[in-house]
Amino acid sequence: MRRMGKHILILGGGLAGMSCALGCARAGLRVTVLERESEVGGLARSFSQDGFTFDFGPHRLFSQQPELIRELGELLGGDLTQRDRRSRIFLKGRFFHYPLRVGNAIFSMPPLTTARILLDYGAAKARYLVRKSPDRSFEDWVVSRFGATLYRIFFQQYTEKAWGIPCATISADWASQRISLLSLWDTFVKSVWKRGDQPRTYASSFHYPRTGGIGRIARTMAAEVERLGGTVRCACPVEAIRLENGRVTSVRAGGESFSADEVISTLPITDFTRFLGEQAPLEARRAAAALTFRAIVFVYLFLDRPSLSDDHWIYLPENRFLSNRLCESRNFSEHNAPPQKTVVCAEVTCAVGDEIWRMGDEELSAKVRQDLLNLGFAAIRPEEILAVRTIRAPECYPIYDIGYKERVEAVLRFAASISNLLPIGRSALFRYNNMDHSVDMGLRAARALLGQGSREEALVVASGAQYFG
Repeated sequence: MRRMGKHILILGGGLAGMSCALGCARAGLRVTVLERESEVGGLARSFSQDGFTFDFGPHRLFSQQPELIRELGELLGGDLTQRDRRSRIFLKGRFFHYPLRVGNAIFSMPPLTTARILLDYGAAKARYLVRKSPDRSFEDWVVSRFGATLYRIFFQQYTEKAWGIPCATISADWASQRISLLSLWDTFVKSVWKRGDQPRTYASSFHYPRTGGIGRIARTMAAEVERLGGTVRCACPVEAIRLENGRVTSVRAGGESFSADEVISTLPITDFTRFLGEQAPLEARRAAAALTFRAIVFVYLFLDRPSLSDDHWIYLPENRFLSNRLCESRNFSEHNAPPQKTVVCAEVTCAVGDEIWRMGDEELSAKVRQDLLNLGFAAIRPEEILAVRTIRAPECYPIYDIGYKERVEAVLRFAASISNLLPIGRSALFRYNNMDHSVDMGLRAARALLGQGSREEALVVASGAQYFG
């Protein structure tokens, strides 16, 4: 293919960046990807150790765009499998379906608790019909739809444990994008009488690579970009961005200087302004400084036993557990572990530099083993632990505190004033989107650079209040 003269510089090799790079390279554009880690993929990266393959926690690929899944399947040579999803919540000594099923969530409780849930729900429904008040916080959104008792039992504990801040300070956007059941009454009517549209629900199945873990998607994209003549530079962290006359003129990364006609940034929104320094207006710098990400310590136990459970992931809302969520890699693909062995990943949310972030591997593994014991699984004997590994990820989840949206908009307004820059991806847009959204953003950004669409088409992906779970 005859190559075009335009040079595209992509900052960050996660799914959004690699999808954009692939779209540009296929069209003959000259592409350079700069990635700070030793391998592409971002949070959709996989690791290998002693025959095990494991991801940054549980990843599942689901999309309401069949053509996107079909394209990714072709990219992987047809090696994309479909799995039935199994996930549960462990609460008060018993398991509940996740997402919540009304009958299971309510009528599995002691009779008095069930009565309180139903009374609270009826009162909330009546208040909502009489005077609909705006939902400012996560707490407002859930209580107005489910009542206070169900909120306290199923929503408050896990949310505050995961985010480290009170639910009253979390934006209602988080609830509208992540809670699938609109109301108990809607669910009851539509389940019993089958009337109207069914309530929004979590995907009951997902796609996952047969081999290589979820990181195989980004790795295959990178290999294809390089086959088409593009450049993918890993272990090349961005250090500074230079502007002149409203354009990016150069990017310093890995001790080198790179120039380009167009720049796609998937860098965290906080890093983007930091690399610009005083070139960014004070309003944008202050706004970015007030945005925060939740960090995660991933604790992996490599075990000499066939399995622990058949769940893809298990949520642990109660504070008596260190872990927020558990997953088992071989349940996503049997090729992720050697025969008769398994690896369990525990996600522990925290803040960079806090007690959990600094905790040693031995103490972390001991606490995770206790979590498994408290779940009622057979105790893991010391001789069954083949190895322990921890991986710390500082910028995992954008924290949707109240006021975050205005701060994000202030930074993105400034970014929009830079004529040859387009930010895309979860961290760059401070948007808690799914993997398929990141791929879609990247492909749309490539089309925009080719003059086949507008930049806004890439920016609007996953920007509404539609359900993302």
